[in-house]
Amino acid sequence: METHYQLETELLKVGIMAFGAELFSVIDKKSGFEFMWDANPLVWPRHAPVLFPIVGKLANNSIEIAGKRYEMGQHGFARDQKFEVIELYKDVVRFMFEPTEATIEKYPFSYKFFITYELVDETLKITYTTLNTGTENMYFSVGAHPGFKLPEADLSKYAIVFEKKESLDRYILVDGLISDMTENIGNDIQLLPLNKELFEKDAIVLKSLNSQWLKLVQTESNYAIKLNFAGFPYMGIWTKPGQEAFLCLEPWQGIADNVGFEGDISQKEGIHSLGPGSELSFTYSLAFTC
Repeated sequence: METHYQLETELLKVGIMAFGAELFSVIDKKSGFEFMWDANPLVWPRHAPVLFPIVGKLANNSIEIAGKRYEMGQHGFARDQKFEVIELYKDVVRFMFEPTEATIEKYPFSYKFFITYELVDETLKITYTTLNTGTENMYFSVGAHPGFKLPEADLSKYAIVFEKKESLDRYILVDGLISDMTENIGNDIQLLPLNKELFEKDAIVLKSLNSQWLKLVQTESNYAIKLNFAGFPYMGIWTKPGQEAFLCLEPWQGIADNVGFEGDISQKEGIHSLGPGSELSFTYSLAFTC
């Protein structure tokens, strides 16, 4: 059985693993440049993990569901599961995951979780679809965490360009949880210059941006990655503190717990409720230039 799958157009060649349905390679066919982070285990051992059924960290690494507490690690468990391929074409692949005995011990819902990758010219479209196959409402979040290789390991040579002017108040993380502290990193701006100091306090976490897309650009080259995240209310921008070789752009349909949160999953910020037999889809896209 294949362990990874390839999509291809005249411009790009894309690789996705069955394990975690994780995007691991996007190569510009003309230049041979690899856009994705190489998952160096000494730095950050992932390429683009999928975050499901939660985004971020839980208070006390557990969540209450219908009066019972369940242990769950940061970002859920989908990123560490084997997905089944249910459709495969030259430019489209669709994966599916269903609960296992091990995941039910952490999250007691019945569902099918689909991830579809579609490649059109220089743009990769990713769709997450959750189908509730149970008899009760299910509660979930989903998000993306793609990491991108920077052509030159110097964050000061890069910037984030927003579609619209933004006042950027980042939500400060305390031990991975959302605190009530914010820090302004720019007022009425469309361009945020990057530097490694921005990430000394962990990820830049933003809520309810005006923009529907942003771009990571290298200021003195054609390198750019455009992320269209229309409909995603939360955004994370992250690299490991002290690192300048990669950057993650993370559209989220959910967010880490607030410091001290002890409520039911249905009360968690950013959670989605899905009725029996219903499905819900979210799509974002990435366009690559170099």
